[in-house]
This record gives sequence, structure tokens and C-alpha cells, in this order.
Amino acid sequence: MMSFVEELRSTSAEFARLWDEGTVGPHVSARKTVVHPQVGEVICDCDVLTVPGCDIRLVVYTVAAGSTDAEKLEFLRVTNGVRADGPTPPGPGLFSTP
Repeated sequence: MMSFVEELRSTSAEFARLWDEGTVGPHVSARKTVVHPQVGEVICDCDVLTVPGCDIRLVVYTVAAGSTDAEKLEFLRVTNGVRADGPTPPGPGLFSTP
């Protein structure tokens, strides 16, 4: 079975050229704290991936599987942030760097 990279290399000369060059954008990683009005602080790993020669950036926030932070995010996913004891406070979370 042909791998995904092999398939792309065989169908796109530009992909093959870029793959052979091995040039990648800088990978920036940091730890961020999101303060959510329902669950409090959620510590996230923040990875920023960039495309060389262009202003495109992909920002990805993740938490450790099985962590308290993952449990907080699961609570928000399942309940949409609504607790049995009252409505969800308005407004987004706040970002800070520890």
C-alpha cells in the first residue's frame, strides 16, 4: 500500500520539490492558561505552526489526556458550560501566560 507522502510525491511535482527541500517553518511552543468562568484555569500547550514565505499561522491548543484540564474541557463539551445550579456567565475566557 502506498503511503500518503508517496502518493502526494507521485501526484504533485511541487509537493515532491518541497518535501525534498525539507524546509519547514519555525515551530513555536508555549504553555498558556485560559481562565474560563465556569471551570477556572485550564492549562494548555499552545503550538504555532507557520508557512514559510507567507503569513499563514496555525495555532493549536491541546491539554494532556487524562489530566484535570482535559476533564474540565470534557465537562464544557458535554454540558455546553451549563451547570445545574445556574446559567452560563457571558463572555469568553481570558488568556494569560504563567
